[in-house]
Amino acid sequence: MQTHKNMKRSRLAWWQRPVRMMRRDYLADFSGLVETDLAAMARETKEKWHVNCEWIMATPGCSPGMGQFTTFNTPNFEKIPGLGDFDLLRSYLPHARRHGIKLVPYINLHWYSYDFAAKHPGWEQLLEDGTPYGRKRPLYGNGTTFCINSPWRDWAFALIREVMATGVDGCFLDGPGIFPKCCYCAHCRKLFGRITRQKKMPSFGDWSDPLWKQFLEFRVQSLVNFLRGAQAAVHAVNPKGIVFKNGGGYDSGCMVGSRDIARLAPHQNFTSAEQFYHTSEKWDSPYQTLNMARFLSAGKNPAVVFTHHTLSTWHYIPLSPAEMTSAIAQTVAGGANPWFAIFMESMPSRAAEAFEAVNLNAFLEQNEMHFTATEPAAEIAVLLSRHTAFYYRSRLKALAKMADSGKEQNLVMERAEQANRAGLAEQRKASTSILDNEYMGCLDALTFSHLPARVLWDEHITLKQLMSVRILILPGTACLSREQIRVLAQYVKNGGSLIATFESGFYDELGQPAERPEWLKLLGIERVEGAFEPSRKEEYWTVVDDALPAFPKNILLPRPLNGLKVRAIRGRQELVRYNNTLEHFYVNLQGLSPYPAAIYSSFGRGRVVYVAAPLFESFNRFHLADFRILIRALIDLVTGKAGTQIECKAPGSLAVELRRRPGELQVHLINVTSDMKRPMENIIRLANIRIAVRASGVKRVHALRAGKELPYQRVGNKVVFTMPEVDVYEVVIIECTQG
Repeated sequence: MQTHKNMKRSRLAWWQRPVRMMRRDYLADFSGLVETDLAAMARETKEKWHVNCEWIMATPGCSPGMGQFTTFNTPNFEKIPGLGDFDLLRSYLPHARRHGIKLVPYINLHWYSYDFAAKHPGWEQLLEDGTPYGRKRPLYGNGTTFCINSPWRDWAFALIREVMATGVDGCFLDGPGIFPKCCYCAHCRKLFGRITRQKKMPSFGDWSDPLWKQFLEFRVQSLVNFLRGAQAAVHAVNPKGIVFKNGGGYDSGCMVGSRDIARLAPHQNFTSAEQFYHTSEKWDSPYQTLNMARFLSAGKNPAVVFTHHTLSTWHYIPLSPAEMTSAIAQTVAGGANPWFAIFMESMPSRAAEAFEAVNLNAFLEQNEMHFTATEPAAEIAVLLSRHTAFYYRSRLKALAKMADSGKEQNLVMERAEQANRAGLAEQRKASTSILDNEYMGCLDALTFSHLPARVLWDEHITLKQLMSVRILILPGTACLSREQIRVLAQYVKNGGSLIATFESGFYDELGQPAERPEWLKLLGIERVEGAFEPSRKEEYWTVVDDALPAFPKNILLPRPLNGLKVRAIRGRQELVRYNNTLEHFYVNLQGLSPYPAAIYSSFGRGRVVYVAAPLFESFNRFHLADFRILIRALIDLVTGKAGTQIECKAPGSLAVELRRRPGELQVHLINVTSDMKRPMENIIRLANIRIAVRASGVKRVHALRAGKELPYQRVGNKVVFTMPEVDVYEVVIIECTQG
């Protein structure tokens, strides 16, 4: 007889339970599949890759843009050469079914050849000068793209219906996208004019044009409308069929691509985005995948993080097992489902390495119950505002100036070229640079301090959603609506703690400067007088209060790159103060300025810390320990005697995430301690990690992957245990009377 929990789990649709996805990529050469043992291929998918959802290719995604070809038989679309009568989807489907694999074919909806475009004039996305986007900026070096408001949309919906008619479980749409500086085709011009009753369209990125923000909204809504139509096409064939597309992330790039995942969510089954690893000359955060998983899983839909199983753009070399395993672990710990693609031409020489890289899937498969319908349990929340990502442009021109590099070498101090960057476009560019670094820096600073965090979207700023949040962080969340401001004030009054940085709440949800004296009062600000010029020169903050045990009073701290000149309300507690600007190198300190850097206030039953700088931005850029320690100290301050939710004695290269399900509190441990570079090659095991976490009604503590019972004891309101060893990934299950 099924237990209540099992019955509840069985009522979930297959896509609401843990899903492990993969895509085999053959580029344009599918001819070998005609002679392939498809039964053995499905068996390998299940037994070696431990996958339960496969993206079989319905249309290829390869040069020179072959999205018009199919791998299956249909009288309405052209078959890819070399397959003859072989129907890949219908031939593979029964073998996949036999192994419990759901088939979700990949449909390329963003990349087409010039020859195909020439047969369909009026379909291409156009730049403002009338040039097709793909002719001026060839996709992947060769090919073009089509407009979602052109008649191409009907062609795409017909293709989706044909794919679903093969009997598959759904489809993934790789695109369409609205590309940068697009689209100015006749169809978009007509539709935009009908909506706005204006005869012209704004130039792309012209923040001085009143129509610019309407154009941004038009682009977003066009993509929403397309996905709604795609969903209808799927359901016309199979009402239970699923559909989802390649979505957007949390930085300002989502504006350029017009991807608003919250507005797309009602029209798809998964919320998903790419977080590919790319080799880089700069330092890369080891926690990028975890951060993306946190963001995507904040919505109501199950989330998927795409991790390309390739070494950056060397597509025929698999990503190192350490990198791939870490990405899968971070995906799951962040509440999302893993996905990977493998280029099959790499398999003859790299098969063992490729299988090793995804062996974590076997653990996830064997313990699927524990990853089903989990929820974030972190008491710290971070608002990653899409309104801010779309519309934030600081009105403070000083922030648009270039800063010196700070490099001193060969008796020379590098100086910036002080070009005129005061235009609106440059102000927007400077603002998004600050914001993108704030978002990533905030999540990373918490992770390096072993402070689990959940992500909130704009829609989640309601009193009901904030009931389980003890500390809410606004990392440069500039664009807030009047209703959000009201909710945040009430949240603090009710006993919540708020940490806000920089220009948080200084603009409305569309980026217009907002005069909000009550909001400034909540933050402890009497008035804002302007901004410091960005500087990496010898500038400082000084701790001026004893409330931060991590730093003694009068200690110097490095000043962040950017900062505001604000005056504190008389009587508010100033924690840190700006030093007077030095402006030159190798000069004596000039004492304290009148401008506070961090202000502490009480409001109702709650507490507020305001930091007059994008502190997280500088942590993300420069990785200085003082920035991270200050962030942790501010969190400890607003937490008070209750203490943080979890304490962990380990290096910052061990990420800690908390999730829960009925009867369980889960402590996810992701170890990225490696050989001091990326791509990582070897993970260094950590030993004897002491963890104390707030939990009640504890009955049992055990390490899921190690298969070990962990002795524990209660110290105050926390349960304390030691994890003997952590390799790449471990999940500690705390069984309790309330999850």
